[in-house]
Amino acid sequence: MRANTRFKEAFLEVERSFPIDDYVDEGVWHELKAILNTLRKYLPAFENKRLLDIGCGPMDKTAMFQKLGFQCYAVDDLNDPWHKRHDNIDKIKNYAKKLGINFFHQQQGDYTIPFEGGSFDVVCSLAVIEHLHESPRRLLNAMGAFAKDDGLLVIVMPNSVNLRKRLSVLSGRTNYVPADQFFYSVGSWRGHVREYTLHETAWICREMGFEILSQTTFEHLAHAKLKFPLRELYLALGNIMPTFRSGVLVACRKPKSWTPVEKNLEMFDRVLARSVPKGVSVKTL
Repeated sequence: MRANTRFKEAFLEVERSFPIDDYVDEGVWHELKAILNTLRKYLPAFENKRLLDIGCGPMDKTAMFQKLGFQCYAVDDLNDPWHKRHDNIDKIKNYAKKLGINFFHQQQGDYTIPFEGGSFDVVCSLAVIEHLHESPRRLLNAMGAFAKDDGLLVIVMPNSVNLRKRLSVLSGRTNYVPADQFFYSVGSWRGHVREYTLHETAWICREMGFEILSQTTFEHLAHAKLKFPLRELYLALGNIMPTFRSGVLVACRKPKSWTPVEKNLEMFDRVLARSVPKGVSVKTL
Protein backbone atom coordinates (compact mmCIF):
# COMPACT_ATOMS: atom_id res chain seq x y z
CA MET A 1 0.00 0.00 0.00
CA ARG A 2 2.82 2.38 0.91
CA ALA A 3 4.56 1.69 -2.41
CA ASN A 4 1.34 2.36 -4.32
CA THR A 5 0.82 5.64 -2.47
CA ARG A 6 4.37 6.75 -3.26
CA PHE A 7 3.89 5.79 -6.89
CA LYS A 8 0.71 7.84 -7.15
CA GLU A 9 2.31 10.86 -5.48
CA ALA A 10 5.32 10.67 -7.79
CA PHE A 11 3.08 10.38 -10.85
CA LEU A 12 1.04 13.41 -9.85
CA GLU A 13 4.24 15.39 -9.37
CA VAL A 14 5.47 14.43 -12.85
CA GLU A 15 2.07 15.14 -14.40
CA ARG A 16 2.00 18.56 -12.74
CA SER A 17 5.58 19.57 -13.53
CA PHE A 18 6.14 18.03 -16.97
CA PRO A 19 7.06 20.80 -19.43
CA ILE A 20 5.03 19.47 -22.41
CA ASP A 21 1.32 20.12 -21.94
CA ASP A 22 -1.03 17.11 -21.91
CA TYR A 23 1.80 14.63 -22.58
CA VAL A 24 1.55 12.70 -19.32
CA ASP A 25 -1.90 11.13 -19.34
CA GLU A 26 -3.75 8.10 -17.99
CA GLY A 27 -2.11 5.89 -20.59
CA VAL A 28 1.34 6.80 -19.23
CA TRP A 29 0.09 6.00 -15.71
CA HIS A 30 -0.93 2.46 -16.66
CA GLU A 31 2.26 1.83 -18.67
CA LEU A 32 4.43 2.97 -15.76
CA LYS A 33 2.36 0.89 -13.35
CA ALA A 34 3.05 -2.24 -15.42
CA ILE A 35 6.79 -1.48 -15.59
CA LEU A 36 7.17 -0.69 -11.90
CA ASN A 37 5.13 -3.69 -10.77
CA THR A 38 7.49 -5.87 -12.79
CA LEU A 39 10.60 -4.18 -11.40
CA ARG A 40 9.38 -4.68 -7.82
CA LYS A 41 9.31 -8.44 -8.35
CA TYR A 42 13.04 -8.60 -9.00
CA LEU A 43 14.43 -5.52 -7.27
CA PRO A 44 13.60 -5.27 -3.55
CA ALA A 45 14.39 -1.55 -3.35
CA PHE A 46 14.89 1.24 -5.88
CA GLU A 47 16.87 3.63 -3.68
CA ASN A 48 20.31 4.44 -5.12
CA LYS A 49 19.98 1.80 -7.83
CA ARG A 50 21.43 2.93 -11.16
CA LEU A 51 19.06 2.96 -14.13
CA LEU A 52 19.89 3.66 -17.78
CA ASP A 53 17.05 4.63 -20.11
CA ILE A 54 18.18 4.14 -23.73
CA GLY A 55 16.06 6.12 -26.19
CA CYS A 56 14.40 7.97 -23.33
CA GLY A 57 12.45 10.50 -25.41
CA PRO A 58 11.14 13.42 -23.31
CA MET A 59 11.92 11.54 -20.07
CA ASP A 60 8.43 11.38 -18.61
CA LYS A 61 9.06 7.80 -17.49
CA THR A 62 12.68 8.51 -16.56
CA ALA A 63 11.38 11.27 -14.29
CA MET A 64 9.17 8.77 -12.48
CA PHE A 65 12.09 6.40 -11.94
CA GLN A 66 14.16 9.28 -10.57
CA LYS A 67 11.42 10.35 -8.17
CA LEU A 68 11.08 6.79 -6.89
CA GLY A 69 14.72 6.61 -5.84
CA PHE A 70 16.68 5.47 -8.89
CA GLN A 71 19.83 7.30 -9.96
CA CYS A 72 18.83 7.84 -13.57
CA TYR A 73 20.95 8.16 -16.68
CA ALA A 74 19.36 8.65 -20.10
CA VAL A 75 20.31 9.00 -23.77
CA ASP A 76 18.37 10.05 -26.86
CA ASP A 77 18.95 12.05 -30.04
CA LEU A 78 15.67 13.99 -29.53
CA ASN A 79 15.25 14.10 -33.28
CA ASP A 80 11.55 13.36 -33.64
CA PRO A 81 9.77 16.20 -35.49
CA TRP A 82 7.87 17.33 -32.42
CA HIS A 83 11.05 17.39 -30.32
CA LYS A 84 12.51 19.99 -32.67
CA ARG A 85 9.49 22.28 -32.72
CA HIS A 86 9.57 25.53 -30.77
CA ASP A 87 11.81 25.14 -27.71
CA ASN A 88 10.78 21.60 -26.77
CA ILE A 89 14.34 20.24 -26.67
CA ASP A 90 15.40 22.94 -24.23
CA LYS A 91 12.32 22.25 -22.11
CA ILE A 92 13.10 18.53 -22.00
CA LYS A 93 16.79 19.01 -21.18
CA ASN A 94 16.10 21.64 -18.52
CA TYR A 95 13.49 19.38 -16.92
CA ALA A 96 15.98 16.50 -16.76
CA LYS A 97 18.63 18.75 -15.24
CA LYS A 98 16.20 20.04 -12.62
CA LEU A 99 15.40 16.47 -11.55
CA GLY A 100 19.05 15.41 -11.45
CA ILE A 101 18.79 13.01 -14.39
CA ASN A 102 22.16 12.51 -16.11
CA PHE A 103 21.10 13.06 -19.72
CA PHE A 104 23.38 12.77 -22.74
CA HIS A 105 22.09 14.28 -25.98
CA GLN A 106 23.12 11.95 -28.79
CA GLN A 107 23.39 13.06 -32.42
CA GLN A 108 21.42 11.31 -35.13
CA GLY A 109 23.58 8.51 -36.49
CA ASP A 110 25.99 8.63 -33.53
CA TYR A 111 24.50 6.68 -30.66
CA THR A 112 27.45 6.82 -28.30
CA ILE A 113 26.62 6.17 -24.65
CA PRO A 114 29.30 7.91 -22.54
CA PHE A 115 28.64 6.12 -19.27
CA GLU A 116 30.47 3.31 -17.49
CA GLY A 117 29.80 -0.10 -18.97
CA GLY A 118 28.57 -2.90 -16.72
CA SER A 119 27.48 -0.42 -14.05
CA PHE A 120 23.68 -0.30 -14.17
CA ASP A 121 21.22 -2.27 -12.07
CA VAL A 122 18.47 -1.69 -14.65
CA VAL A 123 18.67 -0.87 -18.36
CA CYS A 124 15.45 0.09 -20.15
CA SER A 125 14.32 0.26 -23.76
CA LEU A 126 10.80 1.68 -23.67
CA ALA A 127 8.99 2.06 -27.00
CA VAL A 128 12.23 2.20 -28.99
CA ILE A 129 12.77 -1.06 -30.88
CA GLU A 130 9.67 -0.65 -33.05
CA HIS A 131 11.24 2.54 -34.49
CA LEU A 132 14.46 0.89 -35.68
CA HIS A 133 15.18 0.57 -39.40
CA GLU A 134 17.67 -2.21 -38.75
CA SER A 135 18.05 -5.29 -36.55
CA PRO A 136 17.54 -4.60 -32.83
CA ARG A 137 20.73 -6.57 -32.15
CA ARG A 138 22.88 -3.45 -31.79
CA LEU A 139 20.54 -1.83 -29.27
CA LEU A 140 20.16 -5.04 -27.28
CA ASN A 141 23.94 -5.49 -27.26
CA ALA A 142 24.24 -1.99 -25.80
CA MET A 143 21.70 -2.87 -23.11
CA GLY A 144 23.71 -5.94 -22.19
CA ALA A 145 27.01 -4.06 -22.23
CA PHE A 146 25.82 -1.40 -19.78
CA ALA A 147 23.93 -3.71 -17.39
CA LYS A 148 25.72 -5.21 -14.40
CA ASP A 149 26.13 -8.96 -14.23
CA ASP A 150 22.73 -10.22 -13.05
CA GLY A 151 21.34 -6.76 -13.86
CA LEU A 152 17.79 -6.31 -15.16
CA LEU A 153 16.79 -5.42 -18.70
CA VAL A 154 13.29 -4.10 -19.35
CA ILE A 155 11.87 -3.95 -22.88
CA VAL A 156 8.48 -2.42 -23.66
CA MET A 157 6.87 -2.22 -27.09
CA PRO A 158 3.43 -1.83 -28.66
CA ASN A 159 1.73 -5.15 -29.32
CA SER A 160 1.53 -5.76 -33.07
CA VAL A 161 -1.54 -7.97 -32.66
CA ASN A 162 -3.62 -6.07 -30.13
CA LEU A 163 -7.39 -6.11 -30.43
CA ARG A 164 -7.67 -2.76 -32.16
CA LYS A 165 -5.26 -3.86 -34.91
CA ARG A 166 -6.99 -7.22 -35.35
CA LEU A 167 -10.35 -5.49 -35.78
CA SER A 168 -8.83 -3.01 -38.24
CA VAL A 169 -7.54 -5.83 -40.44
CA LEU A 170 -10.85 -7.72 -40.26
CA SER A 171 -12.68 -4.61 -41.46
CA GLY A 172 -10.28 -4.08 -44.36
CA ARG A 173 -8.26 -1.30 -42.77
CA THR A 174 -4.55 -1.25 -42.05
CA ASN A 175 -2.77 -2.33 -38.90
CA TYR A 176 0.16 -0.06 -39.81
CA VAL A 177 0.49 3.61 -38.99
CA PRO A 178 -1.85 5.81 -41.07
CA ALA A 179 -0.69 6.23 -44.66
CA ASP A 180 -0.98 10.03 -44.54
CA GLN A 181 1.55 10.23 -41.70
CA PHE A 182 4.09 8.32 -43.77
CA PHE A 183 3.25 10.07 -47.04
CA TYR A 184 3.61 13.59 -45.66
CA SER A 185 6.63 12.83 -43.47
CA VAL A 186 9.77 14.89 -44.10
CA GLY A 187 13.26 13.39 -43.83
CA SER A 188 13.90 10.00 -42.25
CA TRP A 189 10.75 8.26 -41.04
CA ARG A 190 10.71 8.35 -37.23
CA GLY A 191 7.49 6.42 -36.67
CA HIS A 192 6.93 2.72 -36.13
CA VAL A 193 8.79 0.48 -38.58
CA ARG A 194 8.38 -3.05 -37.23
CA GLU A 195 6.22 -3.86 -34.22
CA TYR A 196 6.50 -7.21 -32.40
CA THR A 197 4.23 -9.71 -30.70
CA LEU A 198 4.92 -10.76 -27.11
CA HIS A 199 6.33 -14.08 -28.34
CA GLU A 200 8.65 -12.30 -30.78
CA THR A 201 9.87 -9.87 -28.13
CA ALA A 202 10.75 -12.73 -25.81
CA TRP A 203 12.37 -14.57 -28.72
CA ILE A 204 14.79 -11.77 -29.60
CA CYS A 205 15.77 -11.52 -25.92
CA ARG A 206 16.53 -15.24 -25.78
CA GLU A 207 18.51 -15.01 -29.00
CA MET A 208 20.58 -12.29 -27.31
CA GLY A 209 21.45 -14.69 -24.49
CA PHE A 210 19.40 -12.93 -21.81
CA GLU A 211 17.51 -14.90 -19.16
CA ILE A 212 13.77 -14.25 -19.44
CA LEU A 213 12.26 -13.44 -16.06
CA SER A 214 8.77 -12.51 -17.18
CA GLN A 215 6.84 -11.80 -20.35
CA THR A 216 3.47 -10.16 -20.18
CA THR A 217 1.05 -7.77 -21.84
CA PHE A 218 -0.58 -4.70 -20.34
CA GLU A 219 -3.31 -2.27 -21.33
CA HIS A 220 -2.64 1.45 -21.32
CA LEU A 221 -4.04 2.94 -24.53
CA ALA A 222 -7.66 2.00 -23.86
CA HIS A 223 -7.57 4.03 -20.63
CA ALA A 224 -6.47 7.14 -22.51
CA LYS A 225 -8.39 6.76 -25.77
CA LEU A 226 -11.70 5.03 -25.01
CA LYS A 227 -14.70 6.06 -22.93
CA PHE A 228 -17.26 4.12 -20.93
CA PRO A 229 -18.68 1.60 -21.76
CA LEU A 230 -16.41 0.74 -24.72
CA ARG A 231 -13.34 1.09 -22.49
CA GLU A 232 -14.69 -1.44 -19.98
CA LEU A 233 -15.54 -3.90 -22.77
CA TYR A 234 -12.04 -3.55 -24.25
CA LEU A 235 -10.45 -4.11 -20.83
CA ALA A 236 -12.63 -7.14 -20.16
CA LEU A 237 -11.68 -8.72 -23.48
CA GLY A 238 -8.02 -8.09 -22.67
CA ASN A 239 -8.43 -9.89 -19.36
CA ILE A 240 -9.93 -12.88 -21.17
CA MET A 241 -7.34 -12.85 -23.97
CA PRO A 242 -4.15 -11.08 -22.76
CA THR A 243 -2.69 -10.96 -26.29
CA PHE A 244 -5.45 -8.43 -27.12
CA ARG A 245 -3.77 -5.82 -24.88
CA SER A 246 -1.91 -2.84 -26.30
CA GLY A 247 1.57 -3.22 -24.81
CA VAL A 248 4.15 -5.99 -24.36
CA LEU A 249 6.70 -6.07 -21.54
CA VAL A 250 9.63 -8.47 -21.21
CA ALA A 251 11.97 -8.43 -18.21
CA CYS A 252 15.32 -10.19 -18.48
CA ARG A 253 18.44 -10.78 -16.46
CA LYS A 254 21.96 -10.49 -17.84
CA PRO A 255 23.86 -13.71 -17.04
CA LYS A 256 27.42 -13.38 -15.75
CA SER A 257 28.57 -15.35 -18.79
CA TRP A 258 26.84 -13.02 -21.30
CA THR A 259 28.74 -11.83 -24.36
CA PRO A 260 27.55 -9.56 -27.18
CA VAL A 261 25.85 -11.25 -30.11
CA GLU A 262 27.64 -10.68 -33.40
CA LYS A 263 26.12 -10.85 -36.87
CA ASN A 264 25.55 -14.37 -38.17
CA LEU A 265 25.85 -14.46 -41.96
CA GLU A 266 25.06 -18.17 -42.18
CA MET A 267 21.77 -17.67 -40.35
CA PHE A 268 21.02 -14.56 -42.40
CA ASP A 269 21.41 -16.62 -45.60
CA ARG A 270 19.13 -19.30 -44.20
CA VAL A 271 16.26 -16.99 -43.26
CA LEU A 272 16.64 -14.86 -46.40
CA ALA A 273 16.25 -17.99 -48.54
CA ARG A 274 12.63 -18.27 -47.35
CA SER A 275 11.66 -15.05 -49.12
CA VAL A 276 13.35 -15.32 -52.53
CA PRO A 277 12.81 -17.67 -55.52
CA LYS A 278 14.53 -21.02 -55.16
CA GLY A 279 16.94 -20.39 -58.01
CA VAL A 280 18.27 -17.14 -56.55
CA SER A 281 21.55 -17.40 -54.65
CA VAL A 282 21.47 -15.60 -51.30
CA LYS A 283 24.88 -16.69 -50.07
CA THR A 284 26.76 -13.76 -48.53
CA LEU A 285 29.81 -15.59 -47.16
